[in-house]
Amino acid sequence: MSENTPRPPGEPEDPYGQPPPGQPPHQPYHQEPHQQPAQPYQQPIGERPVGEPPAGDPPFYAGAASSAADVARNDTKGFFGALFDYSFMSYVTPKVVKIVYVIVTVLIALGWLVALVAAFSNSVWAGIGFLLFGWIIALVYLAIARITLEFYLAVVSISEKVNHYARRDGML
Repeated sequence: MSENTPRPPGEPEDPYGQPPPGQPPHQPYHQEPHQQPAQPYQQPIGERPVGEPPAGDPPFYAGAASSAADVARNDTKGFFGALFDYSFMSYVTPKVVKIVYVIVTVLIALGWLVALVAAFSNSVWAGIGFLLFGWIIALVYLAIARITLEFYLAVVSISEKVNHYARRDGML
């Protein structure tokens, strides 16, 4: 279209967003021009100590900067106390995960030794082959056991933190 041709209603002035010469620029989508906020910030960020909530924030923010000791669960129950807690309010997984990993490591090592003896009793070449490559299978099993235990520990850790925040906010 040329500049002198009238445009139908609703069609933009220019496909590239430029208004015709002599007209003020328009705001797309009927937006108002940018305005400053009615109230300036109450306290500049640089003047506030790190970890303190800004003035005027909701009260729940004040507890968000809790210490690591608050986030960590109160471990007053021992292993057997947590094991026989039928309300499931304390978790036994963080207490036993190290012991379980040691037991799994010992069992995998014993299994590898038994398989090595069995391979050598079958034939010398099978024993040598298992000695050279059988440890890879043992390491894969150990890695799978470690990843599984870490997954369980991560789920319990997330659950402990969610329960902590729920108790803090009065939801439990």
